[in-house]
Amino acid sequence: MAKAPTIEIPLPEGVQPSKLDLELLKATFQAIATLRTERGREWEEVLCQLERDGWNVHWGLCWHAEAKRGEDFEQASGKTLDGTFAELAQLARLDMVGHCP
Repeated sequence: MAKAPTIEIPLPEGVQPSKLDLELLKATFQAIATLRTERGREWEEVLCQLERDGWNVHWGLCWHAEAKRGEDFEQASGKTLDGTFAELAQLARLDMVGHCP
């Protein structure tokens, strides 16, 4: 079986990534590679049509986090991992307030 092509990149000098850092970097680059090489490109036509219809479209990749406890469910997304988890925590706190007697 042929080995899948890989890309190696050097990390900045002095950086000692944790196991979590390495997992996040790997997941991020796998997502970018998948998004760039996916077979379907229908989104490009949708984007062009929206722009032809006068829409200004801004898009990009983002972080997504979900939290579930029993029947409670919250989700947040954002440009940074810190911002996404801050929003998720705020939503979870608001949900807890709804359960106060």
